Amino acid sequence: MQTTVMTLYKKGYSKTSIAEQLSIDRKTVRRIIQRYEAGEKEIEKKPYPSQFDEYREYIEIQLGKGLTVKRIHQDLQAENQKTIGSYSGLRDYCRKLKTDEKKAYMVMNALPGEEAQVDFGYIGTLKVGGKPRKAWVFVMSLSYSRYMYVEITLDQSVKTFITCHVNGFKYFGGVPETVKVDNLKAAVTETNFYEPITQRTYAAFGEHYGFLPQPCRVFTPTDKGKIEANVKYVKDNCFSKREFKDIDEAREFLKHWLANIANIRVHGTIKKVPKELFETFEKEKLKPLPAEDFIFSRSTTAIVNYECHICYRANYYSVPHTYIGCQVDVIEVNNLLKIYFKGKEVALHVINTDMKGAHVTDKSHYPASKNITSAEIMSRYKVEMEEIGPGAVEFFTQYAESGCHAQYHRILAGIVNLRKKYPDSVVDKACGRACYYRSISYRTVKNICDGGFEALPLNEEADNEIVVEGSNVRDLNAYRALMGLGVIAND
Repeated sequence: MQTTVMTLYKKGYSKTSIAEQLSIDRKTVRRIIQRYEAGEKEIEKKPYPSQFDEYREYIEIQLGKGLTVKRIHQDLQAENQKTIGSYSGLRDYCRKLKTDEKKAYMVMNALPGEEAQVDFGYIGTLKVGGKPRKAWVFVMSLSYSRYMYVEITLDQSVKTFITCHVNGFKYFGGVPETVKVDNLKAAVTETNFYEPITQRTYAAFGEHYGFLPQPCRVFTPTDKGKIEANVKYVKDNCFSKREFKDIDEAREFLKHWLANIANIRVHGTIKKVPKELFETFEKEKLKPLPAEDFIFSRSTTAIVNYECHICYRANYYSVPHTYIGCQVDVIEVNNLLKIYFKGKEVALHVINTDMKGAHVTDKSHYPASKNITSAEIMSRYKVEMEEIGPGAVEFFTQYAESGCHAQYHRILAGIVNLRKKYPDSVVDKACGRACYYRSISYRTVKNICDGGFEALPLNEEADNEIVVEGSNVRDLNAYRALMGLGVIAND
């Protein structure tokens, strides 16, 4: 575009004419011409991140060793078990590195017990049961003392990752405040420079052991410089050019190497012995191990139903109503059921093992309008019945004593609703009359109000009293006769 603009301008075309021909803004044309006349021959290009930025430090180190770009590309793909760009792309990236200005970095010093860094490193194949299997080393290094724990694994699954952490903490005899992890799938489900999402099981594990998982920033290899150096040291010093007959022999050698070489050497950076620093200053600063080991036996997903519950192993567990219809992650940890939505814990329950089909409910998960107890509802209606009068209070008392509360809210709501049509005095007398005849129902009170019978004196029906089982109980037929409802035949 710049070349075209300047070619037309030199031929005598005006800025307006150039803008019209190229369908660009006249201001753009003027800016290009001004830069050219000022001696700027090229317009600055916007920098774009490269897919190799995440591995820049590693690439620079390998280039410094004199390795070819082809070798670096092969090693990158082998260690990460995935395709990382093309060879030609890496070649162009390496050319650019040679001309880039060197960056300055701050030295990040950790306090005793403050931080550990973890990562995996690919070490090739080892024989397992007579068959070659791909193998990795899990390395956990305390940032202050550089004291290390190393373990050989055959995969990088979540369960393996967490088991290695447990073994590392036991090896150290305690837990650091934070654990810095690379953006592994076993630890981080969504990488983000500002707010990465930690894998739900790993997050629960961190909560159980009392440490904070701290994912490294993407495109920032210096965040994990200590563990990168230690992984390289383990691979080169312990495994490079060594042959093992099987994985058991490799593990025995690793155990000996870790205790008698790695942790008692004078560290190249801090110029001190990691084991001495650890035992003198750092060990006592670590948090104690939990009383119970972390156990996760199940992990699944579920949909929150319209009753604010999910179904898990034939029982129902509540989830906040705002997640109705959403898919949530469910994990079982040490007899606890933890429910997550996009990495955030939204519910926690003790697992019900007594029966199937049970509902385990946290009432705070319901909307405020639904989150009310029967006692609270009765209390509200009692207040309203007291506002009506003593007859209504007696009606409320007799109904509450009857124990038939299956639909008490509807019956009492109906009585209260009669206030919209009749004065409180009418409703109160109707309630009193219904109580006199022991007919505690909404229909009775409504009929009395509709028929205007609330004002009739009660003693007119005194002659119709009958004795039932030694008690004075008035026959409701006498009342029905007054209302013109007809007499109920007795069988």
